[in-house]
Amino acid sequence: MNAQELLQQVKFIVDAEGKRTGVLLSMEVWEKILTLVKNVDKDEKTHQPAKEEIIPWEQFQIELAARGLPTTYNSPEDFISAIKSDFECGGLHIARQLAFRAVELYPEHEQIQYYAHVLAPPKVTVVPSNPDRRKMVAANQDWLRENRLKYLNRWVAVRNGDLLADAASLDELVAQIDDTKDTLITVLY
Repeated sequence: MNAQELLQQVKFIVDAEGKRTGVLLSMEVWEKILTLVKNVDKDEKTHQPAKEEIIPWEQFQIELAARGLPTTYNSPEDFISAIKSDFECGGLHIARQLAFRAVELYPEHEQIQYYAHVLAPPKVTVVPSNPDRRKMVAANQDWLRENRLKYLNRWVAVRNGDLLADAASLDELVAQIDDTKDTLITVLY
């Protein structure tokens, strides 16, 4: 049962003027709402943008045919060629679906693994914010704004608005600092 179906089962309590004043739910609906709320809480800790749905191959072949594209791929190279072709034309949907299918058929093929990884939907981890963290981020942004030209084309490590180190390369920079926790590491352009 989806959220829309749950809402259709809600009964409202109204006052003498017909204004809604409360909600009446069955225990079954209440349990399902609790489950939805718990799932939302889990999703807030590790949020992933809405994943593009993986379309069953047979259904996807119909879409390919409707677009005038080949529906049969006999080798990893066939998939790779089609993925590159779609991606070079600015496409992502077809390339991603082809990569999903290719990795199912050729899971050990390195180039197929590469395309499946690169074209997979992004994963985003949300870190809860607090006033101290926001203050630190603001201080780092202020430092970057004030010093960008001075450190142009250099790697910098900044923490709480203070420069910890700068270097010509990331490896050089990391070698200069002991702890990267709460440290902004970037190259300035």
